[in-house]
Parts: sequence; structure tokens; C-alpha cells
Amino acid sequence: NSAAQVAACAALQDTEHLQRSIAINDAGLQQLSEGFQRLGLSYIPSVGNFITVNVGRCAEEVDTALLQQGVITRPVENYGLAHCVRISVGLAEENTRCLQALEVVL
Repeated sequence: NSAAQVAACAALQDTEHLQRSIAINDAGLQQLSEGFQRLGLSYIPSVGNFITVNVGRCAEEVDTALLQQGVITRPVENYGLAHCVRISVGLAEENTRCLQALEVVL
């Protein structure tokens, strides 16, 4: 809506906010990547605000199990990646919670 567009334009003008957001996202990508490596999971390197990880089995099943753990992901079977889920980068504590839930589910 138009109010959201005005807010987005204002946020883009705030370079301090942008730099802080980029730093948080970069740290989150690193945290998730390192966590996937610890769990022995392959992933598609990312520079965006999400990362795609191969969970090694039916992504729909893993997505459902993660949802029961309170973690929302997005299966990407529609892209031909039946064993992958897309995970949005969050704050450090959210990323930790996601990695812990993955460890339980897998």
C-alpha cells in the first residue's frame, strides 16, 4: 500500500539503518552457513536475505516437522529441489532457534 511505500522510501534514505541491516543479514548468513556445515547439510551460498539448504529428504515433511517446532521455512520443490527448504535470515537468536529445530527434526 502507499503508506508502506512511503516507509520503504524513508528507510532507503537512512544509510545508517541500511548499513546495520546489511551487517545483521551478513552475520546471519554466516551463522546459518556454519550451522549447516556443522549439521553436515549442503546449501546454496547466498548474498540475499534467505538461504536454501538441502535437508536430505522430502522437504515437505521437514517443513511440517519444523513448523511443529515453531520454525517456518519454505519448501522449494516447485524449483526442482525436492529435498531443499528456503530459510529466511533472522536475528542471531532466531537463526539459533532454526538450527536447533533442524537438528531435532533431522
